[in-house]
Amino acid sequence: MEVNYLILVFTGLYLTATFLYYTYTQKKGTEFRYKPLTLLVVGVLFCLALYGTIVGKPYNEILRFIR
Repeated sequence: MEVNYLILVFTGLYLTATFLYYTYTQKKGTEFRYKPLTLLVVGVLFCLALYGTIVGKPYNEILRFIR
């Protein structure tokens, strides 16, 4: 259960910082440089950790290949 909270915090911080950087680049008129695959993977990890926190399942029950 603690792994869910840990992943939720770190992915949440990453997504928040990415959003703040996106708004900054839009305001300055510069190019937003982030790889979409990285954002997709972090977003999926965030959703899985959020699901595990709400349902109360450990992370290794959500993703069977993680031991």
